[in-house]
Amino acid sequence: MTSLLTIVLPVLIILLIVIPLKLRAIFSFLLIITLSVCSPFIVNFVYCSILSYECKPDALKAAGYLLLALYVIVISSVIYIVLPKKLKHKQVQSS
Repeated sequence: MTSLLTIVLPVLIILLIVIPLKLRAIFSFLLIITLSVCSPFIVNFVYCSILSYECKPDALKAAGYLLLALYVIVISSVIYIVLPKKLKHKQVQSS
């Protein structure tokens, strides 16, 4: 459940920021990458500082941050590519 929240919640927040901005594709993907790289640090801050869970230094956290950022980048990018096409397809059918 925790891993689901640490991946799905950042993806939803990133998409809620990127989609309404309606930037060009390259800038949207740059924004997705930037926010995805920041997401592990924000999640760590929420768990350690705000929720006051016990956080211990660990050498594998860097690898975990990298993997979490990659998961969020891939999932956000795929949803960002597929979602506008589905919305355009629905608009054409309703016209």
